[in-house]
Parts: sequence; C-alpha cells; structure tokens
Amino acid sequence: MRIAIDTNVLIAAVTRPGGTSARIVQTWLDGRLEVVASTATIREVELVLGAGWLLLLGALGAAFTAQGRVNAQAFDRGDAADAGALPLWEALRTRSVLIEQPPRILDLRLKDAGDLRLVEAAVAGGARHIVTTDREFLRARAYADVEFVTPAEFERLLGETGGQ
Repeated sequence: MRIAIDTNVLIAAVTRPGGTSARIVQTWLDGRLEVVASTATIREVELVLGAGWLLLLGALGAAFTAQGRVNAQAFDRGDAADAGALPLWEALRTRSVLIEQPPRILDLRLKDAGDLRLVEAAVAGGARHIVTTDREFLRARAYADVEFVTPAEFERLLGETGGQ
C-alpha cells in the first residue's frame, strides 16, 4: 500500500517511539508500506525534525537505526548520534517514492502551503491515504482518490487489509 505521511505524524513517531505513529513509521521502514514524498515535503521534514526545539524534547533525529528499526535506548538517552542511528528525514529521502515535481492542485484550499504540497505528492504518487493529525486535513477527509486519515484510523485500515 502506498501512503503519504504528514510531518506531524513523523514528529509523533520521534517523540513517542511506542505510539501509533511510530508503529506506522516502523511498518514503512520494514518495507510493508511505500511512502510517497516530494522534494518540498522532504524539505519541510528536514526543517522541522532538524529544528533546535526537538533537542529540547531529547529526540533530535529520533533514533532509527541503519537497519530501519527504532533504537529506543538511544531515543531514551536523547542520543541521535548513537552508532548506526539514521535520522528519520534521511530515511524519508532515501526510502520514499520520490515525486520530483508533482502537478499543482488549484482547487483545494488549505491554509498551510506545505500541506498542499503533501496532497500534490500523494495524488501524483498514487497514494491511497495521507496519514495526519492535522484537523484541517481531516475535515476535508479526501482529495481525488486520496483519503485523509488519523494514525489510529490508518492502523485500523492496515489491520483490516493486511497492508494491501
């Protein structure tokens, strides 16, 4: 199954390594999902996950190992530089279906331009879902063939479909 993951879900995966968002990210890193991204969406993730405020949470870069597993011990220590740690944004850059220049969407109104870039990448990349906690997204519920769902809704869908 192909999806797009909003930055807020990636932040949740970083800050709550045992949570629903982290399990979704882990499913992707395990190769059971494909994630669609564009250069614009990757740039947003780099800016947010690399931001200094994340250091205050003790979670810069999360602690995803080179094997694509959550390194909970390094996360608990706040040590993203732990041997073998791979920043989440690097995984997004190297392990996503990259849509270089998705066509612009002009008939969907979202306040955040970054959210619109994510929808553009998802539509162009054939994603079935955008996983987000953004209320504005969730009120819209869908665009074209892409459904906007919460991490909990997606985890339920994943269980029902077996990832197909």
